[in-house]
Amino acid sequence: MKKLITIIAVVLLLTGCTKKNELEKFSAKSTEVGFDTVLEFIAFAPNQKKFDEYFDMVKKDYIHYNELFDKYNDYEGVNNIKTINDKAGIEAVEVDPLIIEMLVQARDYTEISKGYFDVTYGAVLEIWHDYREEGELLNAEGKPGNVPSREMLEEANQYTGWEFVEIDTVKNTVYLTHERTKLDVGAIAKGYATELAAQNLEKAGVEHAIVSGGGNIRTINGKPDGSAWAIGIEEPSLVTKGESVDILNLQGSMSVVTSGDYQRYYLGPNDQTISHLINPFTLDSRSDFRSVTIVTPDSTMADALSTAAYMMSYEEALEFVDNFNTKYPDKKIDIFWIADNRDDWTEYKEFQFNMTDNLKQFSKSYNEKKD
Repeated sequence: MKKLITIIAVVLLLTGCTKKNELEKFSAKSTEVGFDTVLEFIAFAPNQKKFDEYFDMVKKDYIHYNELFDKYNDYEGVNNIKTINDKAGIEAVEVDPLIIEMLVQARDYTEISKGYFDVTYGAVLEIWHDYREEGELLNAEGKPGNVPSREMLEEANQYTGWEFVEIDTVKNTVYLTHERTKLDVGAIAKGYATELAAQNLEKAGVEHAIVSGGGNIRTINGKPDGSAWAIGIEEPSLVTKGESVDILNLQGSMSVVTSGDYQRYYLGPNDQTISHLINPFTLDSRSDFRSVTIVTPDSTMADALSTAAYMMSYEEALEFVDNFNTKYPDKKIDIFWIADNRDDWTEYKEFQFNMTDNLKQFSKSYNEKKD
């Protein structure tokens, strides 16, 4: 994958003591686990040795999942997303069952999001990826980047859609029926990997922890003393990093995933910020928001739907949340929006933020204002 360390969009703010004397809080991070990201791991463990065992487990999981979901690199003995794309229009590829499971979920989220999330848009995203890489180089020279023509994007868009993807859940094969069709799982793979890693930790006996993979946060229960995890929502600044717009105090096992225009971007004509998040309908990166955060138990869902909600209008997203939570009451989602053009929202520096009503009970800023 492109060697770029992503900015973590959700900042962990951890305080409090342990309830049991035998548990201590440990933390570690690694930049060598793939996914172009920083892996951060915080856990309560009986000793450093046990924590190190857990951290090694998480790192190995991320490295393995990165090899499976990578669309840029080959790995010996591994059929991955790149293999599927390379064999487009040629033959079906037998893959690891985890790839099948992820793609089946991705297909479901395309339907659930009414097309705002779609991993079959690889042909379009490849064009934007090339322009972004060129744009970053031009920006480094003080020059604006370029944008692809509408004709180029629409031509590539002809080869997007699930009708070009055949998934055989019995044989564990994937076949792209047209040579121009490409998969890009960047909007779900890291969330899926984070969810799998957290589940593996739970099976290994970890009871109190946080796994953070660059904007993808997954908690495992609360802290040993019963207190909540304090998770900060980072301001979407292109200049300053690390300050929190708000803090969410979350209990239990939850996922917090952010999509925003400040993570991977370049400056185009007229200083337009062009992010890596491309709308499947408009084929460009325009959005009403600077960042959108999804809060829900499952990290895979949070990753996919944060991308979808970033593309929607505020009104569309509100309707989406209401319909989703009515249809799936055991998988409810909440949204935290940050914009820079909404005077009717809560102000923070040059930004404004808002959240779904259910999320307000966990919001530090909202409850301080109420008091």
